[in-house]
This record gives sequence, structure tokens and C-alpha cells, in this order.
Amino acid sequence: MSYASNDPAPTNGNARSGSAILSPPFLRGAKGAAPTTLQWALLVVLGWTAEGLVQVGPDLLKGVHWYEFLGKLLEAWSWVPLTPVILAIDRKLSAHQASVTRLCLMHLLLSIPFSVIRTYLCGLLFYPFPEIDWSPLRTSLYLTYYLWGSWMMYCAFVCAVQAFKFYNGLLTSQLELERVKRGYIESRLNALRLQLEPHFLFNALNAISSEVVENPELVQDMIESLGALLRRSMDHHGSTQITLAQELTLLDHYLAIQKLRFGDRIDIRIDVEPAVLSATMPSMLLQPLVENAIRHGLERRISGGVVSISAKAAGDELQVQVTDDGVGLPADWRMETCSGLGLRVTRERLEALYSPADDRFAISPRPGGGVEVAIRIPFNAPGAETDGLAA
Repeated sequence: MSYASNDPAPTNGNARSGSAILSPPFLRGAKGAAPTTLQWALLVVLGWTAEGLVQVGPDLLKGVHWYEFLGKLLEAWSWVPLTPVILAIDRKLSAHQASVTRLCLMHLLLSIPFSVIRTYLCGLLFYPFPEIDWSPLRTSLYLTYYLWGSWMMYCAFVCAVQAFKFYNGLLTSQLELERVKRGYIESRLNALRLQLEPHFLFNALNAISSEVVENPELVQDMIESLGALLRRSMDHHGSTQITLAQELTLLDHYLAIQKLRFGDRIDIRIDVEPAVLSATMPSMLLQPLVENAIRHGLERRISGGVVSISAKAAGDELQVQVTDDGVGLPADWRMETCSGLGLRVTRERLEALYSPADDRFAISPRPGGGVEVAIRIPFNAPGAETDGLAA
């Protein structure tokens, strides 16, 4: 019985480089590459052009002469050659000045020569146009005005650069935090699975050893089924999650061992909607639940019983149920005091992936006798990993 899907597994692309992430989206290439020098130059020119248009915008409503419009643009464009120099100096200062206070003091000192340079640069740009009579080189009255305006613009530009750098640093820190968090979750899941696999293997070998003397041929078949299960489990060993189809294939091999052992005493019923076979879930999630139902619910009954596994979609969630009609739960049973490794590890795995686990994992008495285990997980949860192996 094969449930495996042949759909390729989604892959997680490598994290983009810091420069690509921090660059404006419209400057990135198709693969998120950092912008080229020409693209950065274009961005600088467009940015200062926009600033010039903002400055001349109110005057346009009243009507302006061409030289007034050109003068505002030239004032803005005077910052174009200075911008890469300011950014380069800021980069070097940031690399050597650990203190924010020192960085601010250095920029305050640099603001004076840059204001003077920008003032005379405006005068040179205005010089070919005698109509622009507010040139600081033609009228000394405007010299103070341009020096003060240049100083304020320098400070505003540097503050904007620092804010952008802070925002970029925040984004980088968040990405690093997500990587660390993801690594922690994967390590925790692997640790929990390492607890679960020896527990299952011990129980399976214990069941096989109980039949060695009385039925050697049956034991041989059980060992073959156990080998197939372990081989499938190793195929999915590097995946924190697999498809429901692959999980059911793993469960098939475990159920084959139990059917050989109990024969007709146990009836296994599987009711799974075809549409949910591609849904992802933690690997070996169902096996400990089914094992728990058989060992603690049906094994104690001479007549055996029925174990039912069902899965269906409910909105954006996958609902999985494992029920049995066995002896049921003790009167004082509580999940918090349960000592069973399988249930505890299952709950912790769900909590690691889809916290909080209390809303997603429930064990309750079944009407008419037995136990019902209900699991709710996101249907094809974002970031889920499947290994794409066909069963």
C-alpha cells in the first residue's frame, strides 16, 4: 500500500546577501543581486532631482520662470557629486568609531567644509545663467544663506543615512535571529526524534522476541517488516517534516509487524481524504499514537479491537484522529502527569513546530469506550520541509 506523493519537495533558497537585502527592491536583479555602481548613481541623481522638485513645487502653483525652476534643480544637483563622498566617509567612520557620540562629533566637524564646498559648487553651477541672481558668488548677501542651508541639509542627510543604517541593521538582526531560532527548533526536533526511535525499536524488538520460540517463521516476517520500516525512516532522517502520504507508508510497515503478531485480533481502518495526502507533518507522528492505542488499549483485551486513523482538511488546517475501542483511560489520567514517552515527545514536537501545543493535541475518552487522539496542524504549513521521496 503506497501513499507517497511524487511531487517535488519545496526547497529553501539561500539567504540573500546583506547588500541585496538592504538595497532598494527596484534596484535588485532577478536573483536579488546587489545593485551596480551605475544603478546607485542613477538612484542618487533621481533622489536629489525629486528633492529639487519638492522645493520648487509650491512655486509652480503660482507660476515660475524657467531660470527659477532650473535654479532649484541645480541646488539639488549640487549634492550629487558630494553624496558618494559623504557615504564613503561615513562608512569609514562607522567602521572605526564604535561610539555614536564620536560619530556625531566627526560629522559635525565635517559639516563645515562640506557646507562651504556645496555653497561654492552652487555658485559655479549658477554662473553660466546670469538670470539666477541669487548666486552666492554674485551676491555676497546670499553667501550666509547658502552656508546655513547647506549645513542643515548635510545634517539632515547624515541623519537619514544613520536611520537607514539602523533599519538595515535591525533587518539583519531579525534575519539572524530567525536563522538561530530555526536551527534551535530543528535541533530540538532531532533530539526528540532521537528519543523516540530507540523507544520504538526497543518495543518492536521486545514484541519480536516474544514470538521467537513459538513461531520462528512469523518472527522472520516481522524482522523483514521492521527492516523495511527502519530503511524508510532513514530515507526521511534529514527531514523535520514529510508528507502525510510518506507518513502513512512508514505506518504501513509498523502495522505489518502488528498484524503478523496479533492477526485478526486487531482491525486497522484508515480513512484519509486523497486531497490531504500532500499535506506536511512531522515524520513518525502517527506511529507512537497507533502503538499507544495497541499496547495500552487493545493488547490487554483477548478480543482485540479496532484502531482507526483518519485525516481530513478543515479550512486551512489538517485534522488527524487516531481512535481505538480499547480499555480506555484511567479515571485519574491527565496529560500533565503522563509518563509515556511516545505521548510526551509527540506533544513536545508539535509544540516546537506549532506552538501552543495545547490547542493542537488533545487526548480524550471515546464515547462508547476507548480513546481518541486529535491533532490539528496547519495544512501545508509555510516553511515545511519534505524530502520528496516516493514510497
